[in-house]
Amino acid sequence: MSKDLERFSSTLAYIENHLFEAISLKQLAKQALLSEYTFHRFFTYLTGYSFSNYLRYRRLSEAVELLRKGIPIDEISERCGYANRSAFNRAFSKFHGIAPSQAKDIEAAVNFFPPIRLDIQINGGKMLNYHIEQLPSFTIVGKMAAYQLEDDLFRNTGKHWESFFMDQELRTFAESDATRKSFFGLRRAPYFAVANPAKPQSGYLNYFTGFVLNQKTTSSYLTLEIPKQTYAVFVSDPYDYRKTENVSNAYYQLQQQIFNTWLPQTEYQKIDGPELETYLTLGDSACLEIWLPIKK
Repeated sequence: MSKDLERFSSTLAYIENHLFEAISLKQLAKQALLSEYTFHRFFTYLTGYSFSNYLRYRRLSEAVELLRKGIPIDEISERCGYANRSAFNRAFSKFHGIAPSQAKDIEAAVNFFPPIRLDIQINGGKMLNYHIEQLPSFTIVGKMAAYQLEDDLFRNTGKHWESFFMDQELRTFAESDATRKSFFGLRRAPYFAVANPAKPQSGYLNYFTGFVLNQKTTSSYLTLEIPKQTYAVFVSDPYDYRKTENVSNAYYQLQQQIFNTWLPQTEYQKIDGPELETYLTLGDSACLEIWLPIKK
């Protein structure tokens, strides 16, 4: 098990030991010596839940025992992190199917959400194509927005892409001599995405879509410098890019393989730095490429 994964595993135990205390994604990421974005993905792809949903489900599950011990609902609501009793009642009823007052009865049927114990197993039969590559520093130009590290993150970045493609002025600029069309190699789309090219606010991802800017060229659009870096480059299976769901499926499956299999079972470690998403075009099909900054 990699050092990253060992530190991540310890955060699951920390959550259980401090379940009804104030716990933040920022705090746990710091304990695991990971960036918040990296920790968010470890959590999502290893457990199947976002951090916020996992914490909410565990608290609502254990709230039953607090109710049956006679602890007042107002106090339980506060312990579970809800602003008021009404909000807690709604969440509890949605989770268990009954009101908190009904759950006090020992014979009442309630739902149990057990704590996760991380158990990494080697699953064979699935190829993961990757190579190690070093890129020189380069300048990017395009659009960037901040999105919360929550369940709807991919949906929001998808909307970001829609806005990006609808910017005709930017597209015209990209087709000019101001951009480097084949920076990532032949058959790569000229556009790409960068995760956190600038340090984000806590709890957020800075998501950038754009192009590589030619040297000594200026633009009214946002420009940022990407430093020289060594990457592990992962390639998805080909998919029909004309169907939006294929893109999201390729992204999820590739990220899951990276965080479930490759990082836990190799000597490489993910390090802080901008991460890239490029696209290899193959006629009516495409492959997603994820560039992860690493060290060994």
